[in-house]
Amino acid sequence: MTATATATAVAPPSAKLLDRVDELLGRRVSMRALALLRVMAGPIALVHLWPFVSDALGGRIYRDAFYEPYAAWYPELPRSLYIGLLGLGVVAAVAMSLGLWTRVATAATFGVVTYNLFLSTTNLHANRAYLVIVLAALAIVPCGRELSLDAWLRDRRGLPALDLRSPAWPLWLLRFEASVVYGASGLSKLVDGDWFGGTVTWHRMVQVRDQLEASPLPSWAVSLLVDRSFHTYAAKVIVLTELFIALGLWWRATRYAAVWVAVVFHVAIQLSASVQVFSYLAIAALVIWAVPSTRDRVLRYDPAAPRHRRLAEAVEALDWLARFRLEEGGRGSPLTLTDRDGRESSGRAAAVRVLSRLPLTAWFTLPLLLVPAPRPVPPRAG
Repeated sequence: MTATATATAVAPPSAKLLDRVDELLGRRVSMRALALLRVMAGPIALVHLWPFVSDALGGRIYRDAFYEPYAAWYPELPRSLYIGLLGLGVVAAVAMSLGLWTRVATAATFGVVTYNLFLSTTNLHANRAYLVIVLAALAIVPCGRELSLDAWLRDRRGLPALDLRSPAWPLWLLRFEASVVYGASGLSKLVDGDWFGGTVTWHRMVQVRDQLEASPLPSWAVSLLVDRSFHTYAAKVIVLTELFIALGLWWRATRYAAVWVAVVFHVAIQLSASVQVFSYLAIAALVIWAVPSTRDRVLRYDPAAPRHRRLAEAVEALDWLARFRLEEGGRGSPLTLTDRDGRESSGRAAAVRVLSRLPLTAWFTLPLLLVPAPRPVPPRAG
């Protein structure tokens, strides 16, 4: 037995675990989800920066009101350069979303947003810190090789396409950060008696009672929202929802349910609280939980069947994560979906599964997966 074989045979369990972790982090996977997130993060960064730009155009910057530097050594630019930096951030965010000079534009967007965030402690909010984390992840991965003008221009010049895969560790790190956002929020509220008991949510509703009464909500809904006893239970649902999302996203068996609940959760937050761009970013970031592989599902359809053709057209237009490969079947052939594990579904079940995997239609169709497909009626004898 050679020395290498002997060392392998007696390798401790910790070494094997480290090897598995190293393989997981270094495994080359598709960056399609991060490319799609980059496209959506551009407008979100633009919306985040615009109030600062609007104030600057009106002659006001952060120094014209109360502010507290994050650190005494933190550099502050002259007024004209600061305004110019904000303008650079706007241009960079647009270029990042379009995928033009993607690496430079993404890094510039991250730099401007981060620099502006730490100019004053009054700028620091958890929702803005999450934007910095997402932009940092996008800045360190090659997410401009698809869904970008860079890729289109490269193809126009007749140059070979670049490898669309990259080491997986930034994706896993971003997944970890995303789940920590929900987990930390849920745990902090769980141990806070005022939060878990409903005092905080009830007080928030009481403060905006005038707005609730002026809204289109019916009077019974307003009365319910300002009822103290209602919040005793509602607060617990909120806390458990955050904890479910934090854990449920990690397991395939619960991931789709966690994504569906997360969308509802963030829409409710956006309607009831001022969280700037957090809800938009959190919903957009749900794409990172897609399995990082592409074209591993096959949809066979009959091009002569109108319903089949419309579904195929929807897939071509809305399959932003590149999950499906379309194949034309014979005339009269059933609609058939072959999943990555080889399982097949057909007819209505196939259509529902396809729509549940498209980002724009997933939230509406995921609940339909719980509805059993009708059993085929056996032909009559004779």
